Amino acid sequence: MAVVREQHLADARIAAERLQELQVPAEPRLFSDDATPEVLTSQLAQQGGRMAVLSPEGEIFSIAAGRYSGAPHFAVLKHGHAGEGMRIDRVGRASEVIESAHVTLGICPQPDVLAGLADTPQFRGQGLLGRLLYSVPAPLLGYRDASPELIPAHIAQTYTDTLTSLITRLHGLSEPVSLTFSDAGTAAVQELLRETEPRFRPGNDLAHMPDWGGKFPGAVVRIAGLLHLAHHHHGTWTRPISTETFACARQIGDYFLTHAQAAYDLIGADPDLADARALRDWLARTGTHRFTASDAVQALRPRFRKVADTEAGLRVLDAHGWIRRLPSAPRANGPGRARAAVYEVHPHALEDPPRDP
Repeated sequence: MAVVREQHLADARIAAERLQELQVPAEPRLFSDDATPEVLTSQLAQQGGRMAVLSPEGEIFSIAAGRYSGAPHFAVLKHGHAGEGMRIDRVGRASEVIESAHVTLGICPQPDVLAGLADTPQFRGQGLLGRLLYSVPAPLLGYRDASPELIPAHIAQTYTDTLTSLITRLHGLSEPVSLTFSDAGTAAVQELLRETEPRFRPGNDLAHMPDWGGKFPGAVVRIAGLLHLAHHHHGTWTRPISTETFACARQIGDYFLTHAQAAYDLIGADPDLADARALRDWLARTGTHRFTASDAVQALRPRFRKVADTEAGLRVLDAHGWIRRLPSAPRANGPGRARAAVYEVHPHALEDPPRDP
């Protein structure tokens, strides 16, 4: 009997040890809406390195800016952009290891929230803003259709079937699959790189946003990969990515490029354009038809402290046809300074809402 009892005790110890080794998986979760970076990191570790932040507001930005911690903290969002590995060590807690972090952001903030991102310089300085794809559509308030056309049923069904097929087949992969380009597709990627590079030079359209523009070709390549997967959702994605697919990706990329420029303008990344907008808004608000740079300085202090401060903004407005400099009147004989330049406002600048330069 003693031997049997000892055997039972040994079996019980072994069972207890095995029970301690068991890890109860976390409840499956697809997304969060306002998690702190610390919570989001833990969720990533629990969900196999995949997590989404989906929200109709921009709470994640205020949280990442330090609403609760007092200091900006958004490393998880940067690591999650490119599938980088993470190891988080905290006092009194077990380490969290994420081999490949993937974070999807789907946020619909108000324009004021977007403009407020400039209040946290680290967002741009540490590369967060350069990792986002932006869409800044024109507001529809006042022009909304009470009976909008619905998505055709066959398109909705095709979307559902394609997405279901992709999820099922990709989940069943035992190891990652590398996508490749055809020779012509590779040449098209190289052509995109050649066309984009000069745009960073001083005076060109990407000069003020190298952080986002530097990632633009890579974003187009990623979009091409997604389109390729969608086209070959039955599992034939080992075929090379074609030039036709890359051309579609470029079209989508151009959309995001234009909207990124609009977003950066809202954020105030281009000071010349920000000055031009301030001048234009003043003209529209006051109904001014003619003015001098001194008038603008007087009206818009402390933004402009001297006439020279207005030159860049006036130059932008002039280049886009919002204003024009009138011919200077002949200078009278004798001493004295030359007369100040007078600008005339284009009638469209006084329309509501004004159109951006």
